[in-house]
Amino acid sequence: MKKLLAILACMAAVSCFYAQDQDKEVDELVNPKNPMDRTVQVIVPENQRITTNPETGKLKPASVRIEYIENYDEAHIYYTCMDVAFDKSDAMITIADVLEDFTKEHGYYKYTYAKRDKTRHYKDERGVKMGEMLCIVKFSR
Repeated sequence: MKKLLAILACMAAVSCFYAQDQDKEVDELVNPKNPMDRTVQVIVPENQRITTNPETGKLKPASVRIEYIENYDEAHIYYTCMDVAFDKSDAMITIADVLEDFTKEHGYYKYTYAKRDKTRHYKDERGVKMGEMLCIVKFSR
């Protein structure tokens, strides 16, 4: 048993001396991004695709914000609207339209929902009741 362990230790030591370094080009292709970098880019899309109110014909008082983490190909999309005008189906349609534009702009070909959509209602700093929907999405190239 001791001889077997000694032989294995010698083989491991000898193989360490003959290990080769990787080329820089190969290393860059394998890991082009810093995996520990979790910087978040906050993006407000120019075309927010907000639906119109059918009664008045005006745009709803809503906004869309995207928090994009490039290294993980992940985005958090927030749809915020006044609570009186908040409608979950309108929020889902607007988020889907914004996601289609975002995938085309950033060179992705599909996305999947990482978690179930979250809806919350709260009062902002002025005391106005707001409704917010959050979608967490993973992209694929």
